[in-house]
Amino acid sequence: MAWIVPDELEDVVHAAARVVLGEAPLATAALTRAIIDRSRRYTSERGLPAADPTGDLAARAMFFTIADAMKIAIPLGELAHRGALPATRPLRIVDLGAGCGAMSLGAIATLGEIAMLDKGTTVTALPTVTAPRTSDDIRLDILAIDHDGAALAIARSAIRELAARRGIVTTVATRNEDVHHAKLPAADLVVIGTLFNELAAGARIELTLRALAAIDNDGAVILIEPALRDTARALHELRDTILRSGRGHVFAPCTRTLPPNPALADPRDWCHEDRALQLPRRTAELARLTHLRDGGMKFAYLVLRRQPLALVDAAPAWRVVSAPMPAKGKREVIGCSAAGRIPLRLLRRHRTPQNRGFEAADRGDVLVCDAAPDEDRVEITSDTRVERITPAKP
Repeated sequence: MAWIVPDELEDVVHAAARVVLGEAPLATAALTRAIIDRSRRYTSERGLPAADPTGDLAARAMFFTIADAMKIAIPLGELAHRGALPATRPLRIVDLGAGCGAMSLGAIATLGEIAMLDKGTTVTALPTVTAPRTSDDIRLDILAIDHDGAALAIARSAIRELAARRGIVTTVATRNEDVHHAKLPAADLVVIGTLFNELAAGARIELTLRALAAIDNDGAVILIEPALRDTARALHELRDTILRSGRGHVFAPCTRTLPPNPALADPRDWCHEDRALQLPRRTAELARLTHLRDGGMKFAYLVLRRQPLALVDAAPAWRVVSAPMPAKGKREVIGCSAAGRIPLRLLRRHRTPQNRGFEAADRGDVLVCDAAPDEDRVEITSDTRVERITPAKP
């Protein structure tokens, strides 16, 4: 199944962008050029300023905000799976480096669905909603902080409108400030999306520690970064620094809760997500025209808490950190756990009902199995019991 970006999320961002930017930067030809240019500066030309700031903002709003919004659904879903979403109402969210509001918009879409599921409503996916609904038991207080006032204007309008369409009582405030110096109020969730790749290592650590200081013991800090080797490995290094400091604990994506991150042992390795994604019609067309986004939602993330809480209770628990690697006569995935980062393998002749969960395992799943690793792999035999857990799913 794919994660679905609701059509209404696209609608509210487009409407807000038109008010702030006008029509000219949103014309298809100009917009596709700006999207391609912004993509290069996310990857091969990182750090270069935009030649056309207005076009760049149009690209960020009309494409990247929408395409990135549901990344936050994975960590929020995993927190909900463990009953670890703070119960405070209103739920206080600080969105640092908010830009046009991608993380806050994704949070509204996701938390509304979680509230409905908690009430027993059947939801098969994040739907494309045409009529207002109510989420009586969830209220939000969102503070978006960014140095770009025009982006914040888009975010403020889009967040308010999406919350209204979802029937979620939401207050929205924005602060036009440099995140290096922004004072953080008490919060339940601090979300930081695609910001740390722009900061020096020392600034990343300092900001993370300030975010951890802002939350209560039941809160969480959610960091989301591009799925590039350098940016993901920087997130792994940040993870280890925070754990060694004793001022934060890792909740996700790791089932290994101590340093070091095994992905750092080999400079070619890094850990990232790749989840199936369905974009709304207009954003999907922009993806086709620019040859960006191949139907996958790729990112690296880290969820930190002040109090320890495991992603799953069972042990030994292996997080699947690769796509399945089927080959003739066998199936293999890379798993990461307290024992390290090594392959788990099932030979076809060893398939049994009790290890069937392994055959369905995909990136992001957790496998609980009673097989001990040898020198270079975990061998799933016919006697191995395997439980597959999907901490967050569409």
